[in-house]
Amino acid sequence: MARDELKAGVKSASHPFHYFTLATTGINEVPRLRTVVLRDFDKDMTLTLYTDKRSRKVTHIKEHNKVCLLFYHPDKLLQLKIDGVAYLETNQKKLDKIWSKIDKPARKDYITVKGPGTKIEHLEHIEYLDTSQHFSVMRIDPYKIEYLKLKRPNHIRVQYALNERGGWDSSFLVP
Repeated sequence: MARDELKAGVKSASHPFHYFTLATTGINEVPRLRTVVLRDFDKDMTLTLYTDKRSRKVTHIKEHNKVCLLFYHPDKLLQLKIDGVAYLETNQKKLDKIWSKIDKPARKDYITVKGPGTKIEHLEHIEYLDTSQHFSVMRIDPYKIEYLKLKRPNHIRVQYALNERGGWDSSFLVP
C-alpha cells in the first residue's frame, strides 16, 4: 500500500505524496527541513528528487548523508517516515538525459546566476544563465520506514528495517 502511494506521488502532482518534507543536517548538527518534489520511486525503493547543486541541502548531504523524509496523506490519514542515505547522481550522461526531459519553464529553477537562498533586493533582480545550469539529482536509499495509519478503533504503526541480506524486517509498534 505504501509503495502504491509513493508511485502515485511520482505520477500525479495532485497526490499528497508528490510533495514531501526532507530533513537534513550539516556539520553544525542543526536539522533543516524543506518541501521537495518526488520525481521517481523505483523497484529498489530508491526515491529521487531534483535540486540545484548550490543549495544548502546539497552541502548538507556532502557533510552528512543521512536524511529523513516525511509524507502525509490527509484523506487517508496515512503517514510515512523514511530514514535513508542520500547521494548525488554523478553520471553526467544520466544527468543530461534527465535535464533534456525537463520542461523549459521548470528549468528556470536551476539556471539562476545566484544560488538558492541568496539575498536579493527585489524579485525582478533574479538573473538567469543562458548556456549553463546547476541541475542535480539526489537519490535516497531507505534503510528504515515507519508506516502509520490513523484509524479507529486502533491505529496501525509498522516499522520496516533493511536487514544485512537486503530484505526488509517488519515489526508492529505502539502507535
